[in-house]
Amino acid sequence: MKKRNLLLSFIILIFLFFIGKGIVNMLWYGPIYNVKTFSIFYGKPDQEKIDKLTDYDAVIIEPTAFTTEQVNLLKASDVKVFGYVSLMQLENWNNELKEHIAASDYATLNGKKIYIKEWDTYVMDLRESHYREALKWKINHYIADNGFDGIFFDTVDDLDYYFHDDIYIQKQMREGYVKLLKDIKSDYPNMLIMQNRGFETIKTASHDYIDGMLWEGFEAKDMTESEWAKNWLTYFKKEQRWGRIKVWTVVTDEESLALSKKHRFPTFMRVGDTYQE
Repeated sequence: MKKRNLLLSFIILIFLFFIGKGIVNMLWYGPIYNVKTFSIFYGKPDQEKIDKLTDYDAVIIEPTAFTTEQVNLLKASDVKVFGYVSLMQLENWNNELKEHIAASDYATLNGKKIYIKEWDTYVMDLRESHYREALKWKINHYIADNGFDGIFFDTVDDLDYYFHDDIYIQKQMREGYVKLLKDIKSDYPNMLIMQNRGFETIKTASHDYIDGMLWEGFEAKDMTESEWAKNWLTYFKKEQRWGRIKVWTVVTDEESLALSKKHRFPTFMRVGDTYQE
């Protein structure tokens, strides 16, 4: 009888341990702690693609390319769905969004708009409340109204790149980003937020308002050749270990994939230079 009671007590303790561990993980690491796999897809899906996307724990998609029904199909398979939003570059192809853009919303350098020929787009002025309202319109219209779990902010790196020579403007831009993030948290308390790169912006501005960071272009060779990359790897490993920011990566080779897995970063292996397939 004693042996049976001891065995039963042991089983109960093991059960409580794993239940407790799950609760602690959820509280410590946040709602995306259990994401082990994710995919990025910016094309218009057919049923075969939808079926493939249901195999992942999370997906980052272009919200205008998916119907509400398709989003619901993904969520029914316990996939966390993030909608793409370009923070600093105008989605020039989106005529509906452009109706909400004013001439004052465009950022300038030396009095001229910043045009990016490769993507046929312009860098925008995040200091402008009108521009932030346009972004909030997109988030509400395409993402919140269609039941997405989260927002994926791309082009945050532009804050670090285009305005590094003017610290004052850069600081104001980052303050504008924080205002936007605060508004989102107020309007949609359960909305998850992922940010693509923009490492200095995370450290100095957005850290307390985002749930995770995508390190697009994570390369193993950088971790041996670049002090910059090694320093950021140390920083983000610590942030993840202490449950502050979850780190995802995009890689293009097996060595980088292995290193990312070693550091427990969920990883997407990109083939080619597009997310349309």
